[in-house]
Amino acid sequence: MLRFTLALMLAAAVALVLGLSGWRRDAAPTRAAGPSAASVQAALAAQRGRAHAPAGAQDDSLRDTAVDGALTLNAAGKAVPDRAMRRLFDYFLTRLGERSPAEIRDDLRRHLQPRVGAAVLAQVLAWFDAYVALERESAALDTGSDLRADLERRRELRRRRLGATVAQAWYGEEERRLEHAIARQALLHDRRLTPAQRAVRLRELDVAYGLDADPTRTESDAVALAMRQSAQFEAQGAAPERRYAEREATFGPEAAQRLAELDQRRAQWNRRVAAYRAGRERVLADRSLDAAQRQVRLAALLAPFDARERLRIEALTRDDPGR
Repeated sequence: MLRFTLALMLAAAVALVLGLSGWRRDAAPTRAAGPSAASVQAALAAQRGRAHAPAGAQDDSLRDTAVDGALTLNAAGKAVPDRAMRRLFDYFLTRLGERSPAEIRDDLRRHLQPRVGAAVLAQVLAWFDAYVALERESAALDTGSDLRADLERRRELRRRRLGATVAQAWYGEEERRLEHAIARQALLHDRRLTPAQRAVRLRELDVAYGLDADPTRTESDAVALAMRQSAQFEAQGAAPERRYAEREATFGPEAAQRLAELDQRRAQWNRRVAAYRAGRERVLADRSLDAAQRQVRLAALLAPFDARERLRIEALTRDDPGR
């Protein structure tokens, strides 16, 4: 059952494995700690209205959709930077690629303005700006073979950009679960332990992280291991045959096939990025084009990429000549 479940979960992990995760939407909001017992949901939670759709936007991806996410106000009437707020940001950022970051920010402002006071609005927009800057910077971080080092780099970046309180509220739970998965994999591969010792250590670890009742734990650990193994294969330039054989032995044939498909998609992504860069260089070097013509050509080069991919493209090409 585990191997079948893993094969299905790998399909959902495609974006993360490829480094295209951009904006991630959480399954459910988490209430803020501390004064949350006295907190109340702001009007946004009760008024899950329609997103502001720009005039004439026939292809608007948020057209006729209900706003996802909400604001939480504490007893003092101040906004709480919780997971529900992050989901609200992610909802509006779905338009990335259709609209500029400045236009998306204005959409969010117009959605919030009738519902909250000026001070709350200013604070939420400041958090939105910080979130956009952080996710753009995070998208530029490569995934290496050391999953723990990758986690620490992202953890440090989040706290440096957001501060410890906001970073913990927005990312703390997923960091904790990934840290737990990494620790479990280390125990599973520690050959110094007997099976009985390993079982005891695993139970102790689960209890320490408060995840002993998590029914998805084993599958999540397997996905984390698959990601780390894939990163190692990439760093080593391992042949497809070797990759398939090792994956089949660890996860079974269905998962091995899924991971082989991920490898193909990663290679395809790299070719698309290379083609975009080459096309962009040609457009910028063409002296016969005026500014408007150049912008049209550049927009056409980006057209095949979706919103998340465009975020990644922007991060990858930020330092390219002509940026």
